[in-house]
Amino acid sequence: MTYGLDGRPSLRGDLHLVPFLGDGLATHAIPAYRGLVEEHGRSNVLVLKRFPTGLDEIAEELGDATGAIEKPRIRGLSAHARDTIAELPSPPRLLTSSEQGLLLSLYLADYEWETPYLQQAAQQESFESDVGRFVAEATWQGGDIETDEPALAELAAFNDGFHEWLGENDLLDPSAVLSKATAALTDDDCRKRIQQAFDAVLVLEFEEFTPIDRTYLARLTEGVDLVCMAERDSAIQRTWNEPGTIEDYATELTGPDEHDTQQPLERDGDTSLPTACASFLASDHRPDSNEGGSLTVIDEETFTAQVRTVAEEIERLHRVEGVPYSECAVILRDSNAPIEDALRILRTAGIPTASATVGGLVHDPTARELYAVVCWCSDDVEREWSPTRARSVLVSRSPTISDELLERIQHAGRTDGLEAALQMWLLESGLKQRIAELDSSVDAKTQFRHVSDVLQLARFVDESPLVDASWDVFAEALEREFQHATSDKIATELDVPEDGVLVDAVRIAKNLSREAVFLLDVVDEEFPADPEFNSLFPTPHLEELPGYPAFTAPSPEDVHETFETADSDGRRPLKAYYAELSRRMLAVGARTASDRLYFGTYSETEGGTGSRLQPSRFLTAIEDEFGELDRRESDEIHTHGETVSFALTRIEAALEEIRLAGVTDEPINIDEVEREFGVIQSLLANDPPDDLRQAIESRTDFAEGVVRRE
Repeated sequence: MTYGLDGRPSLRGDLHLVPFLGDGLATHAIPAYRGLVEEHGRSNVLVLKRFPTGLDEIAEELGDATGAIEKPRIRGLSAHARDTIAELPSPPRLLTSSEQGLLLSLYLADYEWETPYLQQAAQQESFESDVGRFVAEATWQGGDIETDEPALAELAAFNDGFHEWLGENDLLDPSAVLSKATAALTDDDCRKRIQQAFDAVLVLEFEEFTPIDRTYLARLTEGVDLVCMAERDSAIQRTWNEPGTIEDYATELTGPDEHDTQQPLERDGDTSLPTACASFLASDHRPDSNEGGSLTVIDEETFTAQVRTVAEEIERLHRVEGVPYSECAVILRDSNAPIEDALRILRTAGIPTASATVGGLVHDPTARELYAVVCWCSDDVEREWSPTRARSVLVSRSPTISDELLERIQHAGRTDGLEAALQMWLLESGLKQRIAELDSSVDAKTQFRHVSDVLQLARFVDESPLVDASWDVFAEALEREFQHATSDKIATELDVPEDGVLVDAVRIAKNLSREAVFLLDVVDEEFPADPEFNSLFPTPHLEELPGYPAFTAPSPEDVHETFETADSDGRRPLKAYYAELSRRMLAVGARTASDRLYFGTYSETEGGTGSRLQPSRFLTAIEDEFGELDRRESDEIHTHGETVSFALTRIEAALEEIRLAGVTDEPINIDEVEREFGVIQSLLANDPPDDLRQAIESRTDFAEGVVRRE
């Protein structure tokens, strides 16, 4: 094996560069895949994709294009690295993110910081999450952190010590998968066992491969045929760690101009408006011909109002135009964006949702019920959910529960284990049956998945010798999981649910395709957004810390060499670099839309601070290029959430007007009241859930002074 100037193994193979505006990832990959299959046979070709999204769709397209009966072998990069680790004689146990978070919390609690800076930072409420983020990013990149800054050096030492502790207990941090797999491939016997499964490798999304990814790939493909497909102007994860284009880091790969290989396909025919818009955002150029599809702006006062309007439009598309929920996506910039809030508002409106980045446990009534059981059984009465509140939640969910059952659950957790105790609750409280009886199969699948997540965490607490298997510890672990969201820049292997509206960050949606896409928060505070690295260090300080595990010290040349859209407006290089990355992320999100692309904006921050938000400068540039975009203007109601809101508000207002009529002597437009009540009646007739109908009827009775004891 040969090595580059940086000491890393060198890649050997072909690099195919494709334009940002094309016919999709699979279409570009088909010629290269067909050539490898013809030379090596289908069963001997492995396809690796950087992000674990859309694998089934790409496999189907590659199979159809080559007349395959056998399904092409395609794996996400992290998943393949896990396969490599499994080939070790004694592979470590791979932790889940929630298990790693629990152990990190325990290790951090006993750690004595020496640096005054970190001693002071440790007093802050966010310290644990800040350290966790640092550990994840530093671990993912691998390698040593070289720095003279005392606080950064101590954080690096803390990270090394934490992973030594895990290693002593045969445990592996999920962020260390690629580093561990790369180390495993230094053993010739291990590499040969892995390579028995393939003779050629086709790599998709090579533009996103970071240094550790490329090192793993170089060792994996030593002596086998390698073809890498990279897309111009679309790298969003790699650019968090290094500037420039992928060609700058793959000089040893042979370009298509130097080989008799088929050139990338160009798009035939007209380009839809969403795709043309994405091309403009990515490269400052738009295709000459763009017809079909639509660009629409949803402009509301607040973030909440914006998402509620999105919910109405999704329900209209679903009910009126027959667009499946699974063909809609709501996309935010990254995991620092309010994905959880968007999920909550959409679910409240009755929209089935799915997310890979956010587990959604905190908003799942089933997970909250299990958490209430844990809080009741916990000895810590100072917990946010007291035993009294926990019991109240449980009674509201299952009125027949008794203290006797809860006492048996509590005792079972101490004698038989936490998982066994929760299994007892699932059966004896009827929770399994209640989930199975849900009207929506999407909701049922989601809740069963969340129950499985809670049980898996309970099993780990039961079995790990590093953890006190108590109700108190398990409650803290659940609380941490409720707050957990996977960082947008970490190389975790995520499963993207197939049902419901996808609500997630841009990187999860990359190279997916949905009929209708809603890009939220297209305002100047988000697109572009100031870079958010870690609150442990002020951003100006990070500009002086090239050793920090992120790219924090760009030069003006870095900005222009990385982004074709960069201008020379005199901004600080760091702000300019990440402003251009924000524009690129908007482009990647926009390209997800095949037919309808919506830009969501809002003008006020929640809470009435008085600050006004302006639409993103990138949205302004789009309207300068494409003309003024359509605005969604409709008062029609489609979702159950808006039905409740309108019904309750108008019923109470009408009753109040009638009561006050005799006092104020103001005339009442009975025809208008009758018309609005007719609208409410028609909404209720549109097959709402029973609990929705009962809620409106109860609220109406309450407004009239009627007491309903049931």
